[in-house]
Amino acid sequence: MSLEQSSMMKFLRAVRPKISPNRLALIEKAFEKADKSCDGKITYEDLKGIYSVQRHPEYLNGQATEKQLLNRFLKNFEESGVVDGVVTKEEFVDYYTGVSASIDEDGYFDLMMRTSWKL
Repeated sequence: MSLEQSSMMKFLRAVRPKISPNRLALIEKAFEKADKSCDGKITYEDLKGIYSVQRHPEYLNGQATEKQLLNRFLKNFEESGVVDGVVTKEEFVDYYTGVSASIDEDGYFDLMMRTSWKL
């Protein structure tokens, strides 16, 4: 990540609204569900039984394996340009805090989290 991108990320984090306790509780609940090994981080191994790629077009046509798709999914949560295949709780909360900032209605955010993570 370039210095310019890093500065922009810091700026966006500084100006986004604080997340409500109810939304934070949902995010933490989703993290706990995804962290199958209960070690405070989410890896490919944790996601295998939770996040299905069986209907993903690239999986269906043989372009990508389950592992490739799950690792690509994990990259969404990585911060500071460091892609290590491990998503910490901090990274997970930061990602969903950013998502939360773009959703006005608490009910919609609640529905999105419960549906996405089968909470």
